[in-house]
Amino acid sequence: MAGRPAARKSNLAGTSPVNPVPAAPAAAPRQDEPKKAVKAAPAVSKPAAEELVKKRKYPHKVSFYQDMSDTDRVRGAILHTMISEGNRNLSQFIHKAVMKEVERLEAEYNGGQPWPAVKANDMPKGAAAHGEKED
Repeated sequence: MAGRPAARKSNLAGTSPVNPVPAAPAAAPRQDEPKKAVKAAPAVSKPAAEELVKKRKYPHKVSFYQDMSDTDRVRGAILHTMISEGNRNLSQFIHKAVMKEVERLEAEYNGGQPWPAVKANDMPKGAAAHGEKED
């Protein structure tokens, strides 16, 4: 009867986060390889870094809660009026609808001027903020 095979030794045996394995030395470059110049990344000033953040590929994502039946109606309205209204997708439709309402509120309550900007963390949170009825 053959015995069990010998257990393989792990590369991590005897290590811990407190006592990590020392890193292996880097391999020396071969003599026939040309040396590559390593350029340091250019320093970016704070205003330039902020400008990079503003010029991102996609706009800022906003989400909200809505009854499923209302969401289905919104999708139906978009699908059946895409050609006549020019809405390409749900995001474009919602953006246009929301901005139309924002402009109406600004005209009615703020003399047609934009409201001061409010950050996401400054908005109320909780059941009342989600449109849920409190009993």
